[in-house]
Parts: sequence; C-alpha cells; structure tokens
Amino acid sequence: MHREYSNDEKALIMLSCMQSYNARKKAYESTTKLSTLYKDYTQADKIIKECEKRGIGILTILDKEYPDKLANIYDPPYVLYYKGNLSLINRPRKIAVVGTRRMTVYGKNILANFIPKFVECGLVIVSGLARGVDSVGHRICLDLGGYTIAVVANGLDICYPPENLSLEEDIAQKGLVISEYPIGSKSLQYHFPERNRIISALSDGVFIPEAGEKSGSFITADYALEQGRELFVVPGSIFSATSKGCNVKIRELQATCVLTPQQVTDALGVYAESSPARYVQLNLEQQIVMDLLKHGSKHFYDLLEGAGIATGQLSAVLSELEIMGLIRKIQGNFYEIVPTL
Repeated sequence: MHREYSNDEKALIMLSCMQSYNARKKAYESTTKLSTLYKDYTQADKIIKECEKRGIGILTILDKEYPDKLANIYDPPYVLYYKGNLSLINRPRKIAVVGTRRMTVYGKNILANFIPKFVECGLVIVSGLARGVDSVGHRICLDLGGYTIAVVANGLDICYPPENLSLEEDIAQKGLVISEYPIGSKSLQYHFPERNRIISALSDGVFIPEAGEKSGSFITADYALEQGRELFVVPGSIFSATSKGCNVKIRELQATCVLTPQQVTDALGVYAESSPARYVQLNLEQQIVMDLLKHGSKHFYDLLEGAGIATGQLSAVLSELEIMGLIRKIQGNFYEIVPTL
C-alpha cells in the first residue's frame, strides 16, 4: 500500500488532525497552495507510516478516485482513511440504511424483507456501524453476499462500539470501512453528526426502517434532504416510541412513505441484476432449525429435541438466524420464521 504523497496531500493529512471541522474548512479555504499551510510535515509522515503498517489506505480530495458525490457537497471531508475495497466508493448505486439503536422485532422484520431486495438490485448498503439498525443492515447484506460500506466516527485503529469488531473486520474483508478521522481519534460526540453527512452524501437515497423522534438517524435524513437525496421511511405503530420519528417525517411530508422494498428500488430506478439473486448460505445446523420451523413456531426445547444438538450450540444457531433476519423470538421462548412481504 506504499505510495508517495505530495506536500499538498500531507497538508490535508495534517488538516484532518484538527478537531473542529470549521477550523479545517477555514484553513483549507485560506490558501490556493496547500503546501504553504505547514512548514514541518513530520506529523503527516508519522501518520502515513503508521497507516501503511496497519494496512490503512489514505484518499485525499486531490485524488482522482475521490468520489464526486462527496466533492460536490458544502462540507466535504478532505481526507478519507479506509480499509477494504476502495472501488466501492464510486459504485453508482448506493442506499444508506440507518435507524434506531434500540431496534425492535418490527425493525428486524423490515430489514429482513428490504435488504435482500436491495442486494438483489445491486445496491451497496451504506451505514455507520452503530448498534441496532446499522449493525443488522451491514450483517444481513454481508450474509447475502452483497456489498456494504461502513462510515465510522473514529480512527480505523479503534472499533466503536467494541462489540462490532468482528463485523468491522468482515466489512473490511468484503466491503469498505472509511473515516475522515486519523488513527488514534476516539468517537467524540460531535463526530457522529459529522460522520452522518458522509453517509448521506455517498448514497442515492436514505432508508430508515425504524427510528425514534430524537434518533441521530434524522441528522442523516436532514443532510440527505439538503444534499438532494431522497428519504424513505417505513411507518410504524402510533404507540411505538421507536417508530415515532418515522411517523413524524411522514406527517410533515418530509419523506416518502414506503411499504415494500420495490417502492424504494423503483424510486431509485434500480432493478434486479441479470445474474441470479444472492441467497443466504446456511450451514447444516442452521438448515435443520429452518426446516423445523417451516410448519410453524416451535418452543426452544422442541427445537433442541428435533435438532439433536447441544443447548449452547442451539442458542448460537438461533442467534445467528435472528441476526440474519430469518427467524424471530416470540413470547414464551418460541421461535418462528420471519414473515415476508
């Protein structure tokens, strides 16, 4: 991953270390020759060396690979640090999938129905690796063999939330992880709204399956509207706090209300690719459990007897199938296959 960097590029790397985006923007716009911003580039050289050591790439706004969708917004990131397949950043068809961190069974069912259609139509799923909707959206996409981009609010030598480390590693292997913050940067509170403008800018539209009224996903939604992207939301129960934000957006006519994945794909003008649709690949234990549930819901102990595997192993299989959006746990420790639209 070794490459030579000009002093202009090193100046941008130095700018990325400034905590305030307004300060970065002011410095960037203060000169027509970036290399004059600094006299000593030792800090940039250290960052470059450490990134090369960790397998982290550096893309600046001066690079030809830098996406036009980002370059043309009011406040583009001047540097993107990345791990994974950089070509995904310029793929023409992307949709942001964001929402509540406290996702309910309803939200999981929505993702289990919508994400496969998005993947089938060749959409790259863009999200923020947060708990809840973000994490489940990334995981379903990967399990379907689709492509996903995670935009994070910290340096790429740190994982937040920490429990998503294996998910982030999978995305780096099969997709792309990016950040505008240099290594060593922690997830500060104001980083998240800054991160959200990148999620919306990279995408052709933003899809919110479930979100409360004060959800941070509506920062992404507001950026999307400012950037001319379409906003899609799914309505929910008027008694559900985790759907209140979506319902408000619909009431205020700020979003397109969608009830099926095809309404989203049709609005974006994307259709199923000519190649066969990607299907979830199940291992033997997962397939056994799915077969047991084909004819209706079953109690945990009925599944344990029917599957003939250890208790801990069955619990792991059920968790995997829930994350994949194929089954759900219902009252009384029963499980059932997620209904499809």
